[in-house]
Amino acid sequence: MILWLWGIILFLIISFLLLYIRAEITIVIREDESCQGFEVHIHSLFYKMSRYYNYTDPQLRLLESILMTAIEKRPNDHQTPTVSADKIEAFIQSLKGFPLRNIGRLTIENRDIFAIVLRYIIVDELKWISTVGSQDALYTALNTGLCWALKGSIIGVLSSQCKLGKIMLDVKPDFSTPHFLSNFRCILKMRTVHIIIIEAYASAIKVRWCINGFAARTTQSSH
Repeated sequence: MILWLWGIILFLIISFLLLYIRAEITIVIREDESCQGFEVHIHSLFYKMSRYYNYTDPQLRLLESILMTAIEKRPNDHQTPTVSADKIEAFIQSLKGFPLRNIGRLTIENRDIFAIVLRYIIVDELKWISTVGSQDALYTALNTGLCWALKGSIIGVLSSQCKLGKIMLDVKPDFSTPHFLSNFRCILKMRTVHIIIIEAYASAIKVRWCINGFAARTTQSSH
């Protein structure tokens, strides 16, 4: 009786680990007179998201926002500076506590995680339809060809890194109305055991990065 119970438990665990988790991702990019932005929709069993981003919003232009804020808050000649030298020195010292090489290390580690995700993921279906419009026939033709080249490059990279199923690509030129519309939709599959492996690998990288950062801070000079 106990052996049967353990057998059922083991069967359920293996079935759960081999279970495929599906996710549908839809990205719509639109640029015309009435709208300039993109939508992102993600639907899966454990996660759902639906957001719209207007890329004319200054909050999405980080560098531009920082520069504009600095210019707006810049004191006039007859005003005293709003930021003291002590605060500037403290900020510089805080930057020294976070070596710039950590940024490069973090980028490499994220790239490694992304490579593992591509290794285990299955693109069950991919549909990417775009419309390129301009009142100039030459620009419309050039932009259409550029869009085809971009899609071909992306699909080529994906096909070399992960498994691709049904693919549908199309670029439609519009010679009457200046606008751009791109509708990207894909259905992804990944086994539960692979998700657990990726989570464990990402957690290990995060712990290692924190330990290395702590060790770098403790080896610094006290002055």
